[in-house]
Amino acid sequence: MVGLMNIQEQEQIRMLLQNIEDNQKRIPTFSDLRQHPVFGASFAGMESSQKQTVELMIKQYIADKVDSLTKTKGGQLFKRFFESSPELFWQFRALNESDESAQSPEFQVVGKRVEQEMFRLEGILTDRMLKQEKGLDKVIDSFYNIVYLFFPRYNCLD
Repeated sequence: MVGLMNIQEQEQIRMLLQNIEDNQKRIPTFSDLRQHPVFGASFAGMESSQKQTVELMIKQYIADKVDSLTKTKGGQLFKRFFESSPELFWQFRALNESDESAQSPEFQVVGKRVEQEMFRLEGILTDRMLKQEKGLDKVIDSFYNIVYLFFPRYNCLD
């Protein structure tokens, strides 16, 4: 992966992102790609412009994924969070890059803000589902599956 990436290389990266998401139930970070057992060396050896291209591809992948979340109430609420608090979303996403960044004090501070917003959204879901009296646990679980998809180290919050 030297020089500018061609369309085939970009498509391979998108497929790799999708495969990791499907297998690990989380959207990978660039750090995850560098640690990939087969392709990790290619990502680790990238020039800074290539790395920026891949990081932009990951951001676009995330934006496309959020746009596809409209099938469920939880997905719709998460999309609302993404659109209404983009700085908070991307800041916490960056802090989910590695285990080391998840150990930082900033991770806890920013993560608590995200956690408060997730609790607020969970409350909205709960209010809507109580009227239906069934399926609440599945809806809440599904919502948090979405949260962990984008923030794989969410469970590192104290």
